[in-house]
Amino acid sequence: MEKEKKRKSLIIAVLRMSVIPLIGLGIVLTVYSQNSVREGMSFEVEKSLSGLAHSLISTYNMMDAGEFSYEDGRVMKGNTELTSDYRLLDDMKNDTGADVTIFIGNERCLTTLVDESGKRLIGTKASPGVIERVLNQGEEYFSEQADVNGVPYFGYYVPITNDEGDTIGMSFAGEPKDSVNSSIRFMVEGNVIICIFAILLAGFICNMLARRMVSAISCIKQFLGRLAHGDFSQKMPEEVLERRDQLADMGEYAVSVSHSLKDMVEKDPLTGLLNRRAFLKKVEKRQESGPFVVAMGDIDFFKRVNDQYGHKMGDEVLRHVAGCLEEIAEGEEGFVSRWGGEEFLIGFQGSLPDLEERLNKVSKCISDAEFETDDRKFTISMTFGVAVYQEGETIDELVRRADILLYQGKEDGRNCIVLEPVVR
Repeated sequence: MEKEKKRKSLIIAVLRMSVIPLIGLGIVLTVYSQNSVREGMSFEVEKSLSGLAHSLISTYNMMDAGEFSYEDGRVMKGNTELTSDYRLLDDMKNDTGADVTIFIGNERCLTTLVDESGKRLIGTKASPGVIERVLNQGEEYFSEQADVNGVPYFGYYVPITNDEGDTIGMSFAGEPKDSVNSSIRFMVEGNVIICIFAILLAGFICNMLARRMVSAISCIKQFLGRLAHGDFSQKMPEEVLERRDQLADMGEYAVSVSHSLKDMVEKDPLTGLLNRRAFLKKVEKRQESGPFVVAMGDIDFFKRVNDQYGHKMGDEVLRHVAGCLEEIAEGEEGFVSRWGGEEFLIGFQGSLPDLEERLNKVSKCISDAEFETDDRKFTISMTFGVAVYQEGETIDELVRRADILLYQGKEDGRNCIVLEPVVR
């Protein structure tokens, strides 16, 4: 159970490595976007309110080029009386949603601002900070904390000057801070929703990729596990080999290792034929599925070849014999092994006459070859003993009978094929 938990934790580990950074990135982007939206909104609000405050002064200047004045409760623009004429201001508020005000001195004379009862804030005064910056210093002033009758505003103030250039009043345009913050929250919430959706989508994609990766790793693990138990018949799943990453390379390496181990475990290194162990495994699978014949072959006078021409030439002879046996005797019906030294064992799924025909071709292939070393030439021959599998006997008993027939051939003069008498 503990091992199973460790195996399953790989998906969790991959998701942690991919999703946690995404969540962190999402949080950073959310904070950054909130600050960016706030700064951007503040800039846009300042720009919009500045234009509106300047537009208010310009509009009144087009109505009358004279100066603003406030005497005995009457608001004058040159010769035009503006007292209680709020049409222009109310139209601006309806069009823009922003409140506007004309100050004469530090006192509100014309405004769209109202108190809780709906009464316009005529006669109320600006805050000391605004008076200092605008009326006294003659500067335009933007504040995100403008105090308008106790309510925080985003406000922009523009000085109103007379013909001599002296500041005699102010034009104000502003929006309640809560209203602007609501817009900011709406935009930030939209960004948060987009980030959450992106994180969920990325998490889903990462989960799918992680599961595919873990599935490929699991396939490789199972392949290697079976390989460790000597199963060379398995194939690496295509889903691993068709990947376009290092896991596909790992799968190919595992297949390559399987082939190499199979050759090391099942094949004779000199001739490339099956070794004794691999031959016996094949026999176990075949001898119960129809007629089965075994032929034991031995190179005649092979010791003399090694003694007279050297072991290197002896190896060449062994490889040539293996080639003849492999070319003629192997196939769907037959398989060949190097049994030991100069002995070879052939397993054949078929009749005795069929194997005899093939062995005659093998003998000719072997005897037709001419070997040459140090200006000396020689040929070789081979003797075979052939036995037919009998129901109930072991493979050792079958091989022993073929071996007896082989040595009978040796005693009869070699270079022959000795067949087991067929009982009729």
